[in-house]
Amino acid sequence: MENTREVYFGKEADIGGLPCPEPLSAWIDKIPQDVIAILNSLANAGHGAWIVGGCVRDALLGVRIGDIDICSTCPPDAVMSIFGTKAIPTGIEFGTVTIKGINQHYELTTLRSEGIYRDGRRPEQVQWGVSLLEDLSRRDFTFNSMAVDVARKRLYDPFDGIADLSENIVRAVGDPMKRCDEDGLRIFRAYRFLDRGTLGLWKLDNELHRAMQLRQPILAKVAIERKWTEFQKILTGHHAASIIKLMTEDGAVQYILPNARFVNPIILSLLDQYADSSWTVKHRLAFLLIEFDSADLKSSLKALKIPKSLMLDTIKFHRFLGHVPEPRKSALRVFRYCLKEDAEIHSKFQILFDDAAVSVHGLGPLAGDLDGLASKWIDLEPQQTQNTCLVDGHWIMKRTGVEQGERLGRLKEWLHRLQIEYDIKTVSEIESRLSLIQWQHSDHSQWPKLSFP
Repeated sequence: MENTREVYFGKEADIGGLPCPEPLSAWIDKIPQDVIAILNSLANAGHGAWIVGGCVRDALLGVRIGDIDICSTCPPDAVMSIFGTKAIPTGIEFGTVTIKGINQHYELTTLRSEGIYRDGRRPEQVQWGVSLLEDLSRRDFTFNSMAVDVARKRLYDPFDGIADLSENIVRAVGDPMKRCDEDGLRIFRAYRFLDRGTLGLWKLDNELHRAMQLRQPILAKVAIERKWTEFQKILTGHHAASIIKLMTEDGAVQYILPNARFVNPIILSLLDQYADSSWTVKHRLAFLLIEFDSADLKSSLKALKIPKSLMLDTIKFHRFLGHVPEPRKSALRVFRYCLKEDAEIHSKFQILFDDAAVSVHGLGPLAGDLDGLASKWIDLEPQQTQNTCLVDGHWIMKRTGVEQGERLGRLKEWLHRLQIEYDIKTVSEIESRLSLIQWQHSDHSQWPKLSFP
């Protein structure tokens, strides 16, 4: 690819454009060299090419730009020929080829004229097109249906996406019913686009909202993995609580969490007030589903087909939330050791649930001294001892005569627990504790473990 900042003129669009507004023009001046090289290669081959979609929207909003997507009149087989080893046929049957750049990859999609949708996911047939207007007309929302001719610095906005951006409205392109029928995932995407982060919570166009409510059954046809991708973005957004509340009122939540057709407004209110960037996906899932018992939680997470590690981590943290550590420093040290970075969030959650009288795991409010726990937790000094046990099996055998086996392993675990409980920093302190515990004639299966609860 050529190394030049000059952008060559390609084939003109079949619709009239406007000069790019200043924020968009400033962004164009700084687009990656890779993008310029791709546009120039297409122009040299006699094709039109435009930057399109979400990056145009975000450049106009002045927010962080994600992926840069390009559409072109160039058919996919010609794209493969032009870019050679830099081209990856990631979705070539739908006209999408990924072009490898120096620092990132770019999706290049041939302009399309699509047929009938029957499965609520994808068209039955795709025909390559040359009309930018027709291609933009099949997209989901007005602010995603804008394109830019970089060489001419022209913005193509046939559906008044800029106006909807200025009014903070999510509006469908054309007939909202048809857009939802074409791809049911657009219903979830509409909810997700309501959350514009620091730009606030946006509004749904009334006609689009009505279509989303009437067409919800089509969500059953959408792959759970696609729905989870959108819902995860909703769940981790700035305004997750407000959007999930709307999804609950509309009935859409049941298509991602069938066991959560009703989400307690108190939980959503707490999520809205207290969630911050430290709350990861597992924390937010466990918080949202805190009233579920373990069996319901597990079945819900399995149905989501989320990564196994996320499912297990969420189940584990959710289980921890049903237990309150004793308000003693020794118990809190063990609690902190076992939960690691989750300990602080666990403590915050416990207090929130207690203050709001939220039913944890469907068993009612938490039992325990939450006030005492809070004060002790604040006063707890940072851990000084190392995480690993200060002594090994050979050291224990030498001092106790216990032979290798389960009894030895359990005694080491007991000593490790004592090390954490009392923040022991030296082997001599471990030896002193060993002399105080009753290990000689007791049942090793009953010895304390380094665990919570």
